[in-house]
Amino acid sequence: MAALVALGAAPVAKIFATMEEGPIPAGINPGEAWLESHGRSLGHFVAGTWLKPPGRMSLECQEAATGRTVAVVPAGDSSDLAAAVAAAAAAAEAWAGLGGPERGQRLTRLATTLDSDRRGTMGALLALAGGRPLCQTLGADLDLGLRLLQVPAGGAQLGLPGLEGWTPLGVVAVVLAGPCSLSALLWKLGPLLAMGNTALVLSSPAAAPPLLLLGELSGEGAVLPPGVLNVLAGPPGLCQALRAHPEVTSVTFLGAAQEELQALVWGSPCRGPRLGGPRGGRVVVIVLDSADLDSAAAAIAATAATPPALFPWGGCVVLAQDAVAVALEQRLRARLGALRVGDPLDPKTEVGPLPPGTPPPEGVVQEAHEEGAQVFQVPLPPLPEGGHRFYPPTLISGAALTSCCLREPAPGPLLVLLPVRSPNEAVAVASALPQTVAAAVWAQDITVALDTADRLPQGLVWLNALDLLDPSGGCAGGAMDTDLDEALREFGCPPWEQPPEVDEPLSPLVTADDPGDPDLAQAVAAARGAAPGWGRLAGACRARVLRGAAAALWGGHGTPKDGGSGDTDGSLRRALLRWAARVERGGGAVQEVPGGRVLVTRRPLGVVGVAWGWPRPLPLELLPPALALGNCVVVAAPPGGAGPVQRLRKALVAAGLPGGALMVLPGNSRGSGSRLARQRPDGLWLCGTDAVPLLLLLAAPAPGSCCFFTFNPVSSTFRAHVNNLTPWLLLDYPVAMPSNLEPDSGCSDLWGVHFGAVALQRMLGVAGKDLAPLLRTFLAQLHFVAECHIQDPQGCVRLEMVNVSQLLETLVQNLGVLQGRPSHFPGCAHLRCQPGPALTSLAVRHEGTLGARQGPPSPAGHGLVLLGGVGGALGLAAAAWMLWRRPCAQPSQAPPTSEQDGT
Repeated sequence: MAALVALGAAPVAKIFATMEEGPIPAGINPGEAWLESHGRSLGHFVAGTWLKPPGRMSLECQEAATGRTVAVVPAGDSSDLAAAVAAAAAAAEAWAGLGGPERGQRLTRLATTLDSDRRGTMGALLALAGGRPLCQTLGADLDLGLRLLQVPAGGAQLGLPGLEGWTPLGVVAVVLAGPCSLSALLWKLGPLLAMGNTALVLSSPAAAPPLLLLGELSGEGAVLPPGVLNVLAGPPGLCQALRAHPEVTSVTFLGAAQEELQALVWGSPCRGPRLGGPRGGRVVVIVLDSADLDSAAAAIAATAATPPALFPWGGCVVLAQDAVAVALEQRLRARLGALRVGDPLDPKTEVGPLPPGTPPPEGVVQEAHEEGAQVFQVPLPPLPEGGHRFYPPTLISGAALTSCCLREPAPGPLLVLLPVRSPNEAVAVASALPQTVAAAVWAQDITVALDTADRLPQGLVWLNALDLLDPSGGCAGGAMDTDLDEALREFGCPPWEQPPEVDEPLSPLVTADDPGDPDLAQAVAAARGAAPGWGRLAGACRARVLRGAAAALWGGHGTPKDGGSGDTDGSLRRALLRWAARVERGGGAVQEVPGGRVLVTRRPLGVVGVAWGWPRPLPLELLPPALALGNCVVVAAPPGGAGPVQRLRKALVAAGLPGGALMVLPGNSRGSGSRLARQRPDGLWLCGTDAVPLLLLLAAPAPGSCCFFTFNPVSSTFRAHVNNLTPWLLLDYPVAMPSNLEPDSGCSDLWGVHFGAVALQRMLGVAGKDLAPLLRTFLAQLHFVAECHIQDPQGCVRLEMVNVSQLLETLVQNLGVLQGRPSHFPGCAHLRCQPGPALTSLAVRHEGTLGARQGPPSPAGHGLVLLGGVGGALGLAAAAWMLWRRPCAQPSQAPPTSEQDGT
C-alpha cells in the first residue's frame, strides 16, 4: 500500500469505495483518423469505388454532440442516383447467381472485416455522428450488428426450410429518413443481401460517415462484388428521384414516422416498387407487484439513457402496479440522478445527445406539467461547447391517460410512470399506447408474467430484461419482424407470385355479382366471433379437424354428398395432412441467445380475407395453412369456384371446425377485393385485377377524406343492447368525453359514437366476466365507426370526465340520429374543435382483452424474451397470410406491390 501511495496511485480501499474507471490512454480518435485519411471530404460509394462528382455543392456532416462539422459529402442528385441504380442493376444477376452458400460466405467475411481492426473506427464514427455513447457503439451495438450479418449469412449457407423456390426481388432501396442506428440498418441489409438482392442506401449527411465506412469495408479485398452495396448521401427529397427508375423493385424506409411517408411515396402502389414501412417507436414496461424493483429500476434507467439499438428513439413508458409504484418511482429517481451525461466519445458517458434530426421533448414535458403531472429532471453537468443537443434525464409521473406524453413518443432520456391496478389494466393500457415496438414484463411470479406477456399485442416482449436482441430469437418492430424467416421473406418473391404458365387451366367464364357490403360485413363479423375460440385451441385439436376433413374428402366416413371435392390430384388432402402434422408439432421453441433465453410462441393473425380474381381456379391447398395456425378465413371465391370451397367448408365443419371460421361468398374478379378490404380484416390476400383500388384503400386516409356506407350501419336493436348493459354498470363511473368539438349537424353524432366506443373499449379492459360479454356485444354495434378512421391531426380535442350514464344517454341520441339519416359523412374523418386549449384523446385499439388466467406461483424467470407472431410457423404457402400481404403478379401488367408488414 505504501508503494502505491509513493507512486501517486489511489489506495486500493479508495478504488473499491469509489469504483471509478482508470485513465483513458491518450491517442487519436480512430473515427477522426479515418476522416482525416479522406481529407474530411467524403464521396458516394458506388460500384465498389468512391464517386466524387466535380463542382457539386457540399453538405456538412456534423458531430451530434456539438454541431461541429467533421466532414463534407457531395449533395447527391438524380445523376448520382442513376449511376447507383445502374451499378446495382448490373450486379443483381451475378450476385443472385452465386447461390446461397457463396453469398453466405461473403457476408460472413464482411462481418469478420467489421470485427477486426476497423471495429474501433466504426464505433467511434457511430458515437461521433449518431450521439450514442461509445461504450454502447463499441460494445452491444456492434455485437448486435455483427449478429445481424452473421445469422442471415448462416441461413443463406444452409438454406432455410420453407423458402424453396423463392427468388430475389432485384434492386432494393433502403431510405434512412430519420434517426436510425447501424443495427437497425443491418437488420434489413443482412437479409436483403442474403436473399440475393443488391442494395442502394440513401442517407442524410449526418448519418453518412459510418455507412460510407461500411461501403468501403465491403469493397476491401472484394468482400462483396462491385455494385452489390451502394451508399449515397443527399437531401431528404432525393428518394423521390427513385420514381424514374423501374429497376428498383422495393423501397424500405427506416426511421421515418408513419405520417411522414405520404410525402415520400409516389404514384399508384401497383405501378411503383414494393414499399416497406418504417421501424421504430417506444418501449412499454410493466412492473408487477412481485417484481425485483432494484433490478427493474436499473434496467429501465439504462434503457432511458440509451434506448435499444433497434429502437433508437421514442422513449419509455412504465406501467407499475399500485402496490409498488411509489417504491419504484423513488428508485427510478435515484438511478436517473446517477446517470452520467456528457460527450458520447467519453467511455464513461451513459447519456449522449439527442439523435440527429429529432426535436427535443421540451414541449411534451411542459404540456404534461401544465396538465398536473409531476416532472423530475436531473440537472445537466457542464457540457462541451455547442452542446445544445443534450437533454436531462426526466421522469414524468401522475400523468393522465389522455396526456400528450402518452400519446406521442418523444426522443431522449424520458420516462413516463403510470400506476395501474392490475395486470389486466396494464395490458389494456399497453395495448392502447400508440407506436410501441416492444414491451417488457417485470415479475418474479413467472405464471402471471407469461400470461401478461401472452396478452400483449407487441411482437417482442422481454421478461425481467430489456436488452435481449438477437436475430435468431427475434428483433421485432411492433408485431412484425419476429424472426429470421420473416426478415428473409420481406426481400424475396415467392413462387406463387410468378405469372401463371400458359398451359395452366383457366377458370370458366362465369359472371357473378359481387357480394354486397352487408353480406361481407356479416361474414367478417361471424369470423371475428369464431376467431377467439378457434385460435385458443391447442394445435392437436386443430390438427384433428384437418385430418377429419382430409378423410372426408378422400371418400371415407362423412364425405360430402353434393359432388366432387375439386381435389382431383389429391393436393388438397396432402395439404390438410401436412399442415395438421406441422401445427401438431409446431408449438413454441426455446432458443439460446447471448445473455438469456428466448421463448418463441405462435399467435394467430385473426381474420384473414381472400379475394381471388385470377383467370384460373383457386388453389384450395393454400387455405389449410391459415386455418391450421388458428386464423379464420373469409373467401370471396372466383366465378365458378365457390362450389369446391363450399365443399371443403362442409367437410371441415363436419370434422369440428366452428361455422364462422371459414366463410365463403361468391364474387367476381373486379370489386370483391376492395369491398372485402373495407371490412378491415386482420390480413388480406388478393390475387386479381382490383389491386389498384384495394391498395389505395389500404393506404392511410387522405386529409379531409369522408366515410361512406352503401347501407345504414346502425343496428335497429342498439337500444335493447343498451338496456341489457345498463344494470351491470356503475352509473357514476367516470369516463372521458370531448367537450370542445365543433357543433356540426353532419359530423357531431358520428364523432360522439367514436368517442363513446373508445370509452367503452377502455372499460372492456378492466371489465369482469359478466360485464365483458355485454360490452363486446354492444361494441360490435359501434364497430362501423372504425371504418371512418377518425383522427385528431391538430391535437385540439379537450376531454372532461362525465358519468357513464351520461355517455349511454348521448350514445342512444347519436345512434338514433344516425339511424335516420343518409350513411354518407363527407369531411368527418378529421375532428374539428372550437377555439380553446387543446388536449387530445388517447388512441385505443378496437379489440377485446382476454381474461387473466390463474395458476400456482412459480420461480422467477430472468432474461427471457417472449416472441409472439405468425411469422416463424409459416412455411412456403403460409407466407401468403402475412399482414396485408402484397397481391400476386399479373401476367400482362407490371408486378403490383403493396406495403410490406411482416408479422
